[in-house]
This record gives sequence, structure tokens and C-alpha cells, in this order.
Amino acid sequence: MNAATRIQVAVSPSAGLFQDMWGIYRKIVDNNYLNHREAYSALRQRLQDQRPGFTFLDIACGDASFSAAALAGLPLGRYVGIDLSQPALDAAAANVAGLPCTTELRHGDFSEWLTAFEEPVDVAWIGLSLHHLPFDKKLDVMHHLRRLVVPSGTLMIYENTRRKLESRAGWMKRWGRQRNHFSKLSGGEWLLVSTHVQCMDYPETASGWRDLGHRAGFGQMREHYRSPANLFRLFSFQT
Repeated sequence: MNAATRIQVAVSPSAGLFQDMWGIYRKIVDNNYLNHREAYSALRQRLQDQRPGFTFLDIACGDASFSAAALAGLPLGRYVGIDLSQPALDAAAANVAGLPCTTELRHGDFSEWLTAFEEPVDVAWIGLSLHHLPFDKKLDVMHHLRRLVVPSGTLMIYENTRRKLESRAGWMKRWGRQRNHFSKLSGGEWLLVSTHVQCMDYPETASGWRDLGHRAGFGQMREHYRSPANLFRLFSFQT
């Protein structure tokens, strides 16, 4: 979900296209259309009470610029980022170089990579990527994350979220009304982004996210941020 990155997409005929759409997503991030700034501010606030030497797993990290800024000055012991795009990881290497800790960047599809990752983490973070998976695949990912997050650790997600009783189609209608907000995008750029959203996004309700966390073995879920258009929310799940 970081700057100069494409939205993480599931394997599809359009995946290669969206991995190369750096210019469009730079516009989206630079103009804060998906409220990255507020989401990462909420993340940083939530990380203030982490123990010295904590491990941070950044899933679908992109170029890690927002994560690096959120982690700056915190008592981080280890950073691990995973992303599908090698160009994004190349940029991430420079962005996390200033963190005062061990940094590792892994290349791959996070939903597959997590099945083999065995090292415990204190905080796992995933933003605007988990919603690309259907419910059962989301649950698989969250099961793996519950296995990795240590006791007293935290999973945090910033994801597309439907209103109570709202259908996927209803969420999509509200998304479509955002066109004027994305004023720096050309008509063709908006069409590409909206086609991606219509084809690839599967938002859950807050109760749906809570149910996923409960089924995966997490405890309490808390909401920490809600975007102004109420399209995206940031939640934490405790172990």
C-alpha cells in the first residue's frame, strides 16, 4: 500500500498490467486519494507502545516508504517486507535502509509465501491487499498470520470495508461516486483503476472482518481509523 506501488492483485490476466502502473498509483498516493497518510498515522500511533526490539512484518509492502516513515524513531529490532513486485522491492531497499534494525525483503505472492514463513513476529501489517481475496482465502491468510504473531502481538489491517448490511454492489456504487475526488486522474486512468476495483475487490463488513479474526484465532478487534468516505477502515486484532 506504499508510495509508488501498484495495488497488490491476485493472479489474473490483468496482473502484469497493474504491476506496471507506477505512474497512476503515484498519483493516487501523492494526492492521498486512498487516505494513506491518515492510515499510516494511525498505524504509527498504535506502534508507540511496542517493546524494544519488536519485529514488524510488512505484507504487500510495496516500496515501503510509508512503513519506513511510520517506523522511524521506534525501537524496532527487525523489519521483514514481502511483495510481488521486484521493482517495488528495489525501491523499498533504499527506503528501509535508514531503519535502525535488521531489514529483509522477500519477493513473492504473500498468500503463498506466508504458508512457508515460520519466524515469529510482534506486529503484522497488511494494507489494501487482503480484500483482493475471497472470504475463504482471506481466512487462510489470517490463519497463517495468527500462527506467526506472538502472544500479546498484533495484526493490523487497512482494508476496503462495507457498511453494515451493505452488499458488494452497494460498496461499488459508493466507490464509483468517488470519481470527482480523483481529480488528477485522466478518464482513462480512472477507468483502469475502477476496472481493477470492480473485478478484484471483495470488501467485508466490519462484522465480517471480526468473524475472520475470530475464526483465525485472534481475540479482540478494534477500529482505529475510518476514511472520510467510509470506504476503508483500519482494524487491529490481538492475539
